[in-house]
Amino acid sequence: MKNLFGKIIEGVAVLCRVGTVIAFAVLIVMVTLQVLGRVPGIAAPIWTEEVSRFALLYLVAFSCGLAALDGELVNVDLFTATLPVKVQAAIDKLVDVAVIVFSLAIIPGAYAYVLNSFGERARSFDAPMVIVYITILIIPVSLAFFYLARLLGFGKPMQHQETL
Repeated sequence: MKNLFGKIIEGVAVLCRVGTVIAFAVLIVMVTLQVLGRVPGIAAPIWTEEVSRFALLYLVAFSCGLAALDGELVNVDLFTATLPVKVQAAIDKLVDVAVIVFSLAIIPGAYAYVLNSFGERARSFDAPMVIVYITILIIPVSLAFFYLARLLGFGKPMQHQETL
């Protein structure tokens, strides 16, 4: 069972990495077009700013779970750094459970938000807004999934120190 869940985690992580790279590439292209549009004689399409914001949302949606799995999310350890290692590990597990609970609590509202967005269109390039609003659902699902993976021992431990 653990091997199956490990394979599922790997597959979802690959999907998230590919999504992150694609979103980042789109963001780079859109920002480059915006910068070039500032040069006299070169006109940038009007939709580049909106697509940039959408790409940024997808970048966060696909990468937040990966950051959680790799223990790279921000960790405020001012208090816990002075505690014994076993207590720090217990607090890390408690934080994992808390994030899972909060993420699961957000999912129904995020789902309703996505359902209510059907019929809305982007202003600058007339695309359905559900393609953007779905990120509001991807984020808590990704966090819940990858924090569960961390809780079950598949993730890397949180970094409690600065590494240079």
